[in-house]
Amino acid sequence: MHDIMFFEDEENLSRLPPDVRITQVQVRPLPDGKRVAVQVTLTPFVEQPSFDVTLLRPDGRVERSVSVISAIDRTNTLTMHLSQPEHAREYTARIDLIHDGAVLQTRQVRFSVPDEATAR
Repeated sequence: MHDIMFFEDEENLSRLPPDVRITQVQVRPLPDGKRVAVQVTLTPFVEQPSFDVTLLRPDGRVERSVSVISAIDRTNTLTMHLSQPEHAREYTARIDLIHDGAVLQTRQVRFSVPDEATAR
């Protein structure tokens, strides 16, 4: 017996909450050296997922944190401000995908904030 597929690419099938995953995270420091754009891409979903984005300073302390509740789009871009940027030091962006209070997946991306003079 053959399986019948109605979609060419199974990766594009909408998933139930426990099966939603983060597929890509991009962190881009903005030219002013004080803001960071964090882009989170998710698998297709049936129910709108939620996730937290936390920026960690080079010493591990939390710089900023934001919660996205019931994301509408698969790709979400957030601009986050750094209070006192430590240029040329390594920060970490941590993204926690959450459902019913449980963390389903965590992704971390390291990034550095360029000095304003070198960003021009």
